[in-house]
Amino acid sequence: MKKTGFLARAVSPAPPEHAAAGDFLRVFCVFMIAWYHIWQQSWLSPRLEIGPVALDMTVPVRTGYMFVDLMLMLSGFLLYLPYANSRERSPRAFYLRRALRILPSYWLCMAVMLAFALAEPGFSDGAGLARDLAAHLGFVHNLFYETYVRTRLNVVLWTLAVEVQFYLILPVLAPAFRRQPVVCYLAMVGAALCFQRLWTHPMADTTIFINRLPNMLDVYANGMLAAELYVRLAKAARRRGLIAALGTLACAAGIWGAARVLTAQCHLSGYDALRLGQLDHRFAFSLCGAAFLAGGSLSFGGVRALLSNRAVRFLSALSFNFYIWHQWLAVRLKQWRIPPYLSFADPNQAGEMPWQLHYTLLCFLAALLAAALVTYLVERPCARLGKRLLERRAAL
Repeated sequence: MKKTGFLARAVSPAPPEHAAAGDFLRVFCVFMIAWYHIWQQSWLSPRLEIGPVALDMTVPVRTGYMFVDLMLMLSGFLLYLPYANSRERSPRAFYLRRALRILPSYWLCMAVMLAFALAEPGFSDGAGLARDLAAHLGFVHNLFYETYVRTRLNVVLWTLAVEVQFYLILPVLAPAFRRQPVVCYLAMVGAALCFQRLWTHPMADTTIFINRLPNMLDVYANGMLAAELYVRLAKAARRRGLIAALGTLACAAGIWGAARVLTAQCHLSGYDALRLGQLDHRFAFSLCGAAFLAGGSLSFGGVRALLSNRAVRFLSALSFNFYIWHQWLAVRLKQWRIPPYLSFADPNQAGEMPWQLHYTLLCFLAALLAAALVTYLVERPCARLGKRLLERRAAL
């Protein structure tokens, strides 16, 4: 019997080319990472009290750095999604699309960071800054201590280095994954576990090794497998109600599992323990994120509408540039004493209120404004111009 009305909308097929939960996940991960970085500057308690209602966000904020792994898992999902839909692109087309997507904003960021670095009082290390810039332009800055931990540019950009390094292997990896998803998945997870346990764990100092691509292959593998399963179930013609119910359960299970991982990570202390804890939890945490991503995108129509609507998609479109600028702006605003504070010491150490609250809100607003300006005045116009040039060249 054909379903009509509310029931038909509730169990309507999910579009294989678009995962609704991906929009929400991108926004939430970037927001939590930003909150973590801003909290490091403000020390504002992440416990929210609205009348009699108290919301304690201490655990996710103190472990906000963990959400970078979910961002990379989401990237693996989205990069592999066209292949799962049998819409393979040539390596040249893939690299051109990725370049048009990230390079205009990235180069603008580099230019601004370079200008500020050169203008710093007492600047004298021109050769060191040149090496820093060259490593960032070559997307290898996460491989060297001076350009990763001690960079004069933008410390959060190490994630783009990992991303671009993954881009290099994807045109070969993705077709193989589509032909043999289980074999490739196990190979990627196995390789990651070998690097993590045999190479990184025994090191006395894991600072510049924990966030290298080999240690994150399992994160990307979870995203790619989630995309493969999502497309197959989204295209299934039967048992739509069962798929929606199981998707909703998987979404809830992913949230529950991720919360358990964050709680365990939050109980650790010391930089070495935190880094190794993140390494140990990386596979499980990204697997929980993959369950939320695929399950939420296959869930009932009402759930999908909450995860992807006009407001969420707007914020999702700004998330890349929000991520690029938030931490740098937070540090600069504090250096510039915006908003002004009274303490002789750092106002966060003095617990100065209402500065902590005003500063936190201003950091989010400044990053959002910068993201909107760069997205609509730089990223999108450059992408449109690049697309037109490519179309003209193809027509010749």
